[in-house]
Amino acid sequence: MSDGRATAEDIRYAYRLLLGREPDEGGFQEFKKLVDDQALTPLDLAVRVMDSLEFASKHPSFSRGVSGSGLPELVATRQICRACTQAQLESPEFQTWARRLGERPGHLHRKIWEWCFIIQVLQERGMLRSGRKGLGFAVGTEPLASLFASFGCEILASDIGEDLAQQAGWVDTNQHASGLSQLNLRGLCEGEQFDRQVKFREVDMRQIPEQLGDFDFLWSSCALEHLGSLDRGIEFVENAMRCLRPGGIAVHTTEINCDSDEETLETGHSVIYRRHDLTRLARELQRNGHDVEPLDFSLGVGPADRVVDEPPYTGETHLKLRIGKFASTSFGLIVRAGGPTSSSQTDEQ
Repeated sequence: MSDGRATAEDIRYAYRLLLGREPDEGGFQEFKKLVDDQALTPLDLAVRVMDSLEFASKHPSFSRGVSGSGLPELVATRQICRACTQAQLESPEFQTWARRLGERPGHLHRKIWEWCFIIQVLQERGMLRSGRKGLGFAVGTEPLASLFASFGCEILASDIGEDLAQQAGWVDTNQHASGLSQLNLRGLCEGEQFDRQVKFREVDMRQIPEQLGDFDFLWSSCALEHLGSLDRGIEFVENAMRCLRPGGIAVHTTEINCDSDEETLETGHSVIYRRHDLTRLARELQRNGHDVEPLDFSLGVGPADRVVDEPPYTGETHLKLRIGKFASTSFGLIVRAGGPTSSSQTDEQ
């Protein structure tokens, strides 16, 4: 094509060259949609194919390994805004982080994907090192604060107050943090270092304090969809950018509707964002001077990507779940705060 975008024949050629076979219909249509949505060049397309689990299994000598420290190496192809998929959760990087978190090997659960996505995004951008300051919203009992502290990061973990958490049902389901004691249950950070590096503060995501700022990175893991409406979640993402230094990184995961870009759950305890809602949010963030990574709405083609966990959820294969009448999965957003970036805030090369 004259604009440099990959063609249908480029997709077929990539399959033949890199995977040694003709494309299956499902895989072909997914790559075709990705090319159309993201204006991928033939080189971009080749990188996506080489990032697949099938390529790694057929060409192990080319698959990404880990560094001598036991952590995933920094790679040229970095995470973008994307949905949870089996292939990504089974990638070497994500499996390394899952083991570091103490998760059961091979457990295909979207919460594990969310945590690994957040960690990998921050590691790629040089945020997981001594001296970096991170802010976590609605941390509950998740292990990220203790993991980040183990790398030397200074962490402010936050959650809503006890009364609001009781009303929302978070306390009864063990998804609420009322202090530091619940944030290092997995022992990911040595006790004295954890006490030194991690602080806790009550914060309502709907009313972020004005003085809460000057952080290198911030994160939330499937929290913004529980603020009562689609608009409240979007307002949180926009308002949270005030907490970052110029060049700082925000990483959020939330629910995306796998069934419809029209009908969805717009209000209530759990809402589900549509593709056009997230696209609108990205454009608004860009208008406000921030950088948003490209959005990839591919939902995966692996066997586990086709399973929708129905209530009451089993949690065994749980990459997609039914909320109301809609199938949903997790989606990750990556935003870099606008403004001048000092040398101390640039990515670690």
